[in-house]
Amino acid sequence: MDERVAVTGIGMIHCLGTNAAQCWESMVAGRSGPGRVRRFDVSDCATQFGGELPDAFYEMEQAEFSKRMFKQTQITVRLGMLCAKEAMSDSGFTADGQDPRRAAVITGSGQVGFQDEDGDAVDFYRNPSKFAVIQEMANALSGWLSIQYGFKGRSYNVATACASGAYAIANAFEYIVSGRGDAALAVGVDAMLSAYSLKAFGQLAAISVRNDVPQKASRPFDLNRDGFVIANGGAALMLEKEPAARKRGARIYALLSGTALCSECYNIVAPKPSGEEMSRSMTSALRDAGIAPEQVGYVSAHGTSTLQNDADETAAIKMTFGKHARKLAVSSQKSMTGHTVGGAGAIECATTALILHHGVLTPTINYETPDPACDLDYVPNEARDAKGLRVAISNSFGFGGHNATLVLERMG
Repeated sequence: MDERVAVTGIGMIHCLGTNAAQCWESMVAGRSGPGRVRRFDVSDCATQFGGELPDAFYEMEQAEFSKRMFKQTQITVRLGMLCAKEAMSDSGFTADGQDPRRAAVITGSGQVGFQDEDGDAVDFYRNPSKFAVIQEMANALSGWLSIQYGFKGRSYNVATACASGAYAIANAFEYIVSGRGDAALAVGVDAMLSAYSLKAFGQLAAISVRNDVPQKASRPFDLNRDGFVIANGGAALMLEKEPAARKRGARIYALLSGTALCSECYNIVAPKPSGEEMSRSMTSALRDAGIAPEQVGYVSAHGTSTLQNDADETAAIKMTFGKHARKLAVSSQKSMTGHTVGGAGAIECATTALILHHGVLTPTINYETPDPACDLDYVPNEARDAKGLRVAISNSFGFGGHNATLVLERMG
């Protein structure tokens, strides 16, 4: 592909920090964010922990938003708006001097409809407020952001479960490289940690029950993994045409050079065991970018800490890269952040851009016992120098069979 898209701004909030710098520092240090839930009652939940947002986030909310805005929005929208604010400030991009009709806002969130933190929406639906309709609109975040920043191009939300954030970025990328637009703000976010979600995902036997050591519960690719850890969080990326970004002197973290979005058509909650469809996603993205598999040095894995997903993703990586898979570094940021569902793909793409920019690989923490089915280099427990890294990919695989792979290259 002739044109590449520059990542010029990053905003990030999750259990490890309230801005991109804090989150990056914590991930490089290999810190674990999840802990026992403090903000709502979990006494009747089998799983009693998750990745809660830091107390500082709620202070930021109070400082940033009016009482009316609190009434009009859910926490997911406010979280996404704060991520977007940081990304916009970081990029230095404004609609002034630009054609606002060629700037888009594309968001990704797996949560549709109302859900407060304790998971009790009965009163909301029984006695809706005057703002109920706009509170539960799936497109609310993209609408608010378009209004705030004056972007008049495409504006919509993508809901593809755990792949929502990656889908938003891929759609933003395609909007720019197609020539239909010049810039796009892409946001992936979810705040699904609630008593309801803990119980619902528990019914699927999908989440960890390590209540005694929640900080060690998310352990992708480890033999003793027992499920993912629900967490709140999100990230925003400002994307621009590379020549335009260079011309205005923007700092470019990395270049987005190819994407793939595809459907497994297999199972509503499980990937195809062979990893064949995950591999198709990676292969298609590399083809889109014009990148040979041997050029890739790092894979930001979907790596959920579930038995099937981690083994299948490992098989898919080996299927995609052949012998080169043994030379790849693979790691999962979810080992530290937990699984932020719609926020995960955006957090992981943004982190991959930072990895390329700083030349440091974030680790897979809590990796203690190798699994014969997961036999690649998962950058166990400690960050690693990667100054020579040039090309990386970021995977996201969502319930419903929604697969996404993003290809990123180092600037320069």
